[in-house]
Amino acid sequence: MKRFYLLIVASVLCGIAVYLRYPTTELSENFDGVKPELTLEDAGAFHTLNGTNVDVLGSDLQANLCAAPESGNCVDLGGTGGNPQATLQSMKPIDLEPGETYRLSFQLIGSQRGNETSTTVSFGPYRETFVLESGDNKSGIVKDAAVTVSEAQSAFLTFTNNTKTEEGALLDNVSVVSTGAGSGVSAISLLVVAAGCVLLFFLRPAWLGKVG
Repeated sequence: MKRFYLLIVASVLCGIAVYLRYPTTELSENFDGVKPELTLEDAGAFHTLNGTNVDVLGSDLQANLCAAPESGNCVDLGGTGGNPQATLQSMKPIDLEPGETYRLSFQLIGSQRGNETSTTVSFGPYRETFVLESGDNKSGIVKDAAVTVSEAQSAFLTFTNNTKTEEGALLDNVSVVSTGAGSGVSAISLLVVAAGCVLLFFLRPAWLGKVG
């Protein structure tokens, strides 16, 4: 019976280590798989709302506007013709659960064409408006912003162009990664739990033999 209880403890410790450590990519889009084109309603994992449109830039279509840190293709949130004041939203919602931490990352830079832009980014409880000068390639760079909820909900990731112009802010490298309850746990704590699990595995024949 003692062996059985010890095996349960070992399993729980290993399970905790895996749960705290394992990240899951909920959304990842760099738009490099989208053909550069003007006046689009669909762009990779995103689509526009309310009849608005975006431009995907790259290759022979104004690729120079996708300035560093962006690379490859990027999305101009000011489309072309029709209703270019885009609202760009993820095609699928992401289920947000209490106890999970969701790390939001994206690159949003100025239009590179002389005008100021305003873009609102919303994802569940996260909401931020970025006002960028034309050559501002830093203020809209977000890396691993922590998003948590107290109640379960489904949330779309949305980028809304607040500027009535075809020269919008430029978007690239969007991702959402869920990092589990361990997002606030130190690497040392995780290492201790994992090391204990491994040690218990290797010592179990001798240990269980003594207590059985």
